[in-house]
Amino acid sequence: MSSIVCAVEKHSSGMTRLPLNHLVVQPLRALNRYRHLIAGLVQRDISMRFRQSTLDMLWLVLQPLAQLLIYSFVFQAVLRVRWGEPHTGALSVPTGLMLFVGLTIHTLLAETLIRAPAAITGNVSYVKKVVFPLAILPVVIILSSLVFMVASLVISVIASLLLVGYVAPTTPLIVLPLLALTVMTFGIGWLVAAVGVFFRDLNQIMPYITTILLFTSPICFPRNMVPQQFQGLLTINPLTMPVEMTRDMMFGRPFDLSELLPYSAIALLIFFIGYSIFQKLRPGFADVL
Repeated sequence: MSSIVCAVEKHSSGMTRLPLNHLVVQPLRALNRYRHLIAGLVQRDISMRFRQSTLDMLWLVLQPLAQLLIYSFVFQAVLRVRWGEPHTGALSVPTGLMLFVGLTIHTLLAETLIRAPAAITGNVSYVKKVVFPLAILPVVIILSSLVFMVASLVISVIASLLLVGYVAPTTPLIVLPLLALTVMTFGIGWLVAAVGVFFRDLNQIMPYITTILLFTSPICFPRNMVPQQFQGLLTINPLTMPVEMTRDMMFGRPFDLSELLPYSAIALLIFFIGYSIFQKLRPGFADVL
């Protein structure tokens, strides 16, 4: 941990001298400049998951479909759980489908938190190459997870049409809260990847953090079930807003777009801070590895 403090102190003075427009433009420019390299690495990352499997990329569809069937069977047929007023007009939304959508969104942030600490330490050969843009390594992890999330959400929309007989006209709007979450996840990914180089225990801690995020957000239960004294935990959880708004948009329930503005502002702030800290700690990566 002391090495992190030393690295931050070493570069903090230079960080304060960087123009604000430089901090804002640089990460966007880097993502655009290396977009083809990022796309190739994302494709490779996804392919590696299904390496030596017979069905190959079909698992992009089969995995979430199997999860949806399991959740529906366990929570509806066996436990007979009911999701407090989960309706679109007079139509009931299956609990398994509500749970599936929430867990799908949680997976994007959870995979980033679990995999990002090893994004740099697991690619030591790239660190030795001066010309390689290390900042894209966490991005590859996030975009790979995003592909799975999109595939799962497409399946959930189809399932809603088949099981509920209804697809809300506001469904395309789910892009807005999910984009805000993705932007925030970029910043978190850069921050965790940089700190993970100096603090290796982060690999062991992150699975517990993802579990905490799961059970302090309205993913496995409706928000109105949580006692008032614990509502604050849901409010500060970065998953609460995108999970609730995505569900509302998909299933035709009332939603308030005004909640998206402050969340997006925080997401952008985390995005730029995460990238800035990554760039400031980067010179110390080679010394540690």
